[in-house]
Amino acid sequence: MQESNPRAAAVNALMRIESGVAISDALDQALKAYRLNNLDRGLATEITYGTVRMQKAIDFALDSISRIRIDSLEPRVRAILRTGAYQILYLSRVPVSAAVNEAVKLASAGKHRKAGGYVNAVLRNLARKSESIKYPDPESDPVRHVAVKHSHPEWIVKRWLHRYGLENTVRFCQINNTSPEIHVRVNTLITSPETLGAHFVEQGALAEKGRFAPDVLVLGRSFSPAADPWLDRGYYYVQNESSALVAHALAPQPGETVYDLCAAPGGKTTHLAQLMDNRGRIIAVDQTDEKVAMIEENAARLRISIIEPMVGDAAVLKLPPADRVLVDAPCSGLGVLRHRPDARWRRRERDILSLAELQRRILANAAAMVKPGGTLVYATCTTEPEENEDTVRWFLKRHPGFILSPLPQWFPPSQHVGMLSILPFIHGIDGFFICKLQNNQF
Repeated sequence: MQESNPRAAAVNALMRIESGVAISDALDQALKAYRLNNLDRGLATEITYGTVRMQKAIDFALDSISRIRIDSLEPRVRAILRTGAYQILYLSRVPVSAAVNEAVKLASAGKHRKAGGYVNAVLRNLARKSESIKYPDPESDPVRHVAVKHSHPEWIVKRWLHRYGLENTVRFCQINNTSPEIHVRVNTLITSPETLGAHFVEQGALAEKGRFAPDVLVLGRSFSPAADPWLDRGYYYVQNESSALVAHALAPQPGETVYDLCAAPGGKTTHLAQLMDNRGRIIAVDQTDEKVAMIEENAARLRISIIEPMVGDAAVLKLPPADRVLVDAPCSGLGVLRHRPDARWRRRERDILSLAELQRRILANAAAMVKPGGTLVYATCTTEPEENEDTVRWFLKRHPGFILSPLPQWFPPSQHVGMLSILPFIHGIDGFFICKLQNNQF
């Protein structure tokens, strides 16, 4: 067990992230290695997530004042500089002196002890010049200006500028650089939104109704479900409202047979079971034993008995036709960068086309599993048309027996029947795409 130090924990997490570990896993591993109280855990989490979100802007600022480029530094020194810079530039509640001094201590304690002097000089220089950082010109180079100032890859910014314009692209990036609200889906099998909401209020949390879904509550940003015993007792599931809309789109009925073909960790699967009043049959498919175990764990916690998890590849799996089929497809995840800020640095534009090919294989295979008159819902947590509208049009062209089917009237309004693109800067919830199809072959 390491000495309690939230900044050291954040540096530890950042080094793990740079080696390829997902941010949530990296932070979890780092927090376990240090003896942190709740306040320090919060600071370590803020520094880790904030530094990853603002990495491009931080590196631009550091490169503008340092004689050594940030990407050429030893990984630990780079992580220390980035965390110190994040506190100076974006964390106003932390005194500059504390950010600098703690970073110097961390640098001096490493194997590169001379790095302490370098870190001290760079961060103090950054603090003096932070107000005079000159970003790329917004008029002559809007892509690079937005990418640097709002810390997103240029290829993403270019796509969004083309589709949404400058103002909405900036808003989208700004939303991605904020801590997400905590949304929970009420387990209506054992409690009600009113009862659960009263419980959260007693715990000092904000508990407001979701913007659209009747079984979602918004808790704000400060409440920690991990410390709430009602989570372990199955009263709710932590799930963004956009994700919760997917099960409502499929609208399964008690007694039906339903397939969830990309089911782990089981959030949408268990929601389907709730809407079915835990009556009927749900086959929940994913590719590994580990993922299937996650589905089983969540089903047990939420006291659901109708889910039958199985290991399988949704692109080739064969099952008898069912009443309803859900394809919550693997995707680029560009709609949920608030929750997974490291994904913006891992993804490449070429990934979109390769993922679209996989999505089309899964969707085409799923079509054979839908009964005549049955329902097929296709969903992603991305905003990119190649993975969303283009894939649906491709599917409809090759499967003329399927037609677009209206989504619930209480959903956010959409320009296209049966297809909904949820955008954070318009709807205030995660970016998602939901399409409802009906097998019209009888």
